[in-house]
Amino acid sequence: MINWLKRMLKPTEQRTMTTASTDGWQDIISPATAAGVRVTTHTALGVPAVLRAVTLLAGAVASLPLKVYRKTDDGRIPATGHPVDRLLQRAPNPMQTPFVFKELIMNHLLTAGNFYAFIERDQSNRPAALWPMDPNRVTVEQDAKTGTISYKVDTTQGQQVLKPADVLHVLGMTLDGIRGVSPVTLARESIGGAIAELKHGHSFFKNGAAVSGVLQHPGHLGPEAAETLRESWREKYTGTDNAGKVAVLEEGMTFQPVALSNKDSQWLESRQVTVLDVARIFGVPPALLGHLEKASYSSQEAQNLEFLTHSLRPWLTRIEQAIERSLLADANVYVEFTTGDLLRTNLKDRYDAYRTALAAGFMTVNEVRKLENLPAVEGGDTLFRPLNMGELGKEDEDVN
Repeated sequence: MINWLKRMLKPTEQRTMTTASTDGWQDIISPATAAGVRVTTHTALGVPAVLRAVTLLAGAVASLPLKVYRKTDDGRIPATGHPVDRLLQRAPNPMQTPFVFKELIMNHLLTAGNFYAFIERDQSNRPAALWPMDPNRVTVEQDAKTGTISYKVDTTQGQQVLKPADVLHVLGMTLDGIRGVSPVTLARESIGGAIAELKHGHSFFKNGAAVSGVLQHPGHLGPEAAETLRESWREKYTGTDNAGKVAVLEEGMTFQPVALSNKDSQWLESRQVTVLDVARIFGVPPALLGHLEKASYSSQEAQNLEFLTHSLRPWLTRIEQAIERSLLADANVYVEFTTGDLLRTNLKDRYDAYRTALAAGFMTVNEVRKLENLPAVEGGDTLFRPLNMGELGKEDEDVN
């Protein structure tokens, strides 16, 4: 099992052929949308707004540190020596960095609805490596009588059956609590419309001219003459290099437009609506997808908070809880993403906030310096309290 998973991560010729055949199989079984196109993971990512939404969410999650903490009587401390912390901070497996691993988690969740990783354990039953599995090759099944979950993985050596204890399973949106559902699948009609828009635009610029319609001749043209006229017209007036040319008609011929132009069919406006639809599908602010119609620089801080709260936080919680369930047996140990960098404001606002925290006595100088990536200083661990404040109802003992 481990050897097959290792081969999955290697860019071999055999793996490339398997992937291509899998994509073709998806194209065959995927019914066409109302727009007449089939939506798969790769065709959906061909839509710029979808690609940006996926890379935005995946990159943001991957760039956040995922740390392991241990609860104490005074709060918590980093569990730097924990084996799971080593996997999350250094290398989840010998072939991937933590950034690539977390990015892959989000890519699978956003396009397939599920992320699966085989948990390799050492002789002490501690997690030693996490090996991602292709979600298209994993089937989740539940026994109707016992309710037991099993994972069936299609491998080059046949089908392998794994127990829940052997699998790190992060679910996306779910309708049954067992299997995640892909946003691409749920919104396939909207994404299919976006794919059709792109194909229409490409076809227009490839074959279209500034004029499009039917040439009408007052007389009768034989097959050879009609073909000659058609080829001559195509050569002179079709294609992007000939767009905008003035057509010269002879022998009483007239041109009758029969197709709407991109302007008449509101093609550009529909592309903007597509960006808004994709923003709704993946839950990201439209401005982050390049839709800047109502965006402003002054709203950047509020936008970052909105992105963290409504876009990222649900995904972060899914990942944290899945890791705790599958990899951490101690209830006093937990994992948490560090999200402070997403809320960093400008220099003046940060320093004003630090000044308030120091004056109120709930942060030390060294804690502030750590947030600014500065070394600690001697005497910087002391908490201060305001001298002009006291407990309500009690007199100051120093007052004569």
